[in-house]
Amino acid sequence: MATIESNADNVFWQDHIAQWQASGLSQAGYCRQQEICAHKFSYWKRQLQAPSKSVTHEPIAGFARVQVDSHRQAGSGLGLSLHFNDGTQLTGITQANVCLIKQLLEVLR
Repeated sequence: MATIESNADNVFWQDHIAQWQASGLSQAGYCRQQEICAHKFSYWKRQLQAPSKSVTHEPIAGFARVQVDSHRQAGSGLGLSLHFNDGTQLTGITQANVCLIKQLLEVLR
């Protein structure tokens, strides 16, 4: 049932957007003239005119610069640290939380 309503909404708003573009009126003026809600008009205009955004996470191949901090003591237990170019830092990476860090990096990229 929701699909039928969505298709009807799409057609309704597509028609209004086309009529508005042909009218030469401002968006607000067209909405006043047609007695339709300007906020809904704006929402549907963005929805129908925006290209569909699909999120794909493909592996990125490349190289990263690795710098070994020789000032750190080997047995300090602080783990690995990652420092990104934008200033973001991930510290305390250990074998116990490396799976969590991998998931976090997937979200950040």
